Amino acid sequence: MRGGPLGGRRFVLHWIVASGVGMAVAATFARPLSYAAGAVAGMGGPALVEAVIGLVAGGGALGGMALAQWFVLRRRVAWAARWPIALAAAGAAGAATGFVADELLLPGAPPPLPLAVGASAFVLVLWRVLRPVAARPALLALATAGSFLLAATLSAGTAALGDFTGASPLFAALFGALFGAATAFSLQRTQSSSASST
Repeated sequence: MRGGPLGGRRFVLHWIVASGVGMAVAATFARPLSYAAGAVAGMGGPALVEAVIGLVAGGGALGGMALAQWFVLRRRVAWAARWPIALAAAGAAGAATGFVADELLLPGAPPPLPLAVGASAFVLVLWRVLRPVAARPALLALATAGSFLLAATLSAGTAALGDFTGASPLFAALFGALFGAATAFSLQRTQSSSASST
């Protein structure tokens, strides 16, 4: 084991704090960068614009948060360096696919349909990147996607009650903390038995 288990209150607390702070900082930069990149890609048509916005926003926000999480994970599992790569790639693929599906492939469809398309891409990419190194990568990928959807739902509800918008750093921090809590549980359930291997 590279330093410590994936269990215990200390790991969970550090993971949640890193997730909240990492998402708040990453989203602050990823959102305007995604719109700027989308404007540059505007001449390529609406499909390219949506894809670029999704790639930059999803990859930047989740990749930045995962980089903060890496500081907590790096002494605990041998594959820690692959986590930011996996989450950034999955976030980029999921957001880009979901945005394009929502705007172009499934116009007028109820939100669950494009969301399912994006979530499928997210799970597939995360599984593919983690498969060579992590234990039960399919279960971890599904649990991570579920954590994302749960955190998004709870954050949206809290934001509505608290009267702050999804563009707020507070929303990003809340989402990151909730996502962190859920993924800490997922990591403990899927990876604890393999933390000392590899």
